[in-house]
Amino acid sequence: MKFSVSIMITALLLFGALSVEAQDNEYNLDQDYGIAADGTVFLDSDDAEVNIIASDRFDVNVNVYHRVDVDGIEWGSDGEFKMIVKQRDGDLYVEEAERNNNSFRIGSIDREYRITIRIPRGVSLDVKGDDGTYEISDVGGAISMVADDSDIRVKNATGEDFSFKVDDGAIRMDKGQGKLSVTLDDGEFRVDNGQFNEIDATGDDAELYFATRLLETGKYYFDIDDGDLELNILDGGGRIDIAHDDTDINAIGEFSKISDEEERTVYDLKGGGASVEIKSDDGDIVLRNNE
Repeated sequence: MKFSVSIMITALLLFGALSVEAQDNEYNLDQDYGIAADGTVFLDSDDAEVNIIASDRFDVNVNVYHRVDVDGIEWGSDGEFKMIVKQRDGDLYVEEAERNNNSFRIGSIDREYRITIRIPRGVSLDVKGDDGTYEISDVGGAISMVADDSDIRVKNATGEDFSFKVDDGAIRMDKGQGKLSVTLDDGEFRVDNGQFNEIDATGDDAELYFATRLLETGKYYFDIDDGDLELNILDGGGRIDIAHDDTDINAIGEFSKISDEEERTVYDLKGGGASVEIKSDDGDIVLRNNE
């Protein structure tokens, strides 16, 4: 009996000690860093709420808050959370330090992880992430993002080069111009008020919506597999060549059909000389203009 009581007391003391240790896990960073006027901020993070704001400042402010509370018991440790920030060749690199994943937890886990980065307006972004949310506003440089299971919103971007590669996520842009590259697997992409001269979009099991002007020498390519595409042409015109298999096409507006074959349909839209190529397998296509 004394042996059993001793074991129970030891277990309870250990439980309490581990529980307290698990709840004491908080990290704060608030620091300014220099960057070249045409530099790039590289960010690599997972499962964070990210807010990147550009303004008429000259340096970069990195603000990180990370907290994990465990209401229960924890064996082992993931290691101390830490964000590494390095300056190199006029660029800034922000990434999570590697940690050992050798902990086991019982109970509820409350995690809070926020990253706010304030950058000069002309700086570019190169972002990698997993399972995060991103709010990006007023950036004047290029934006490149590779992310899985993430929600991304880009507002008032004035750069000329955009690249998104997302698996199981959603991307929303309120406008854009220049070059746009999108690779999307099982997700949604939407852009409004675009003025792109080049679009290269690939979607697999995806929902794609593009509202953009067609520029005179613009080239626009869409490759859709088991997904839907809606192209709303705000201004301009050109030739729209669609290669399709098991695809429904609905053209709404002043489109002239100049070829209608079993696996290829070609439209002409007056107002410009843009080239639009669409490949679709098992999906729906909606073309609109001036709507």
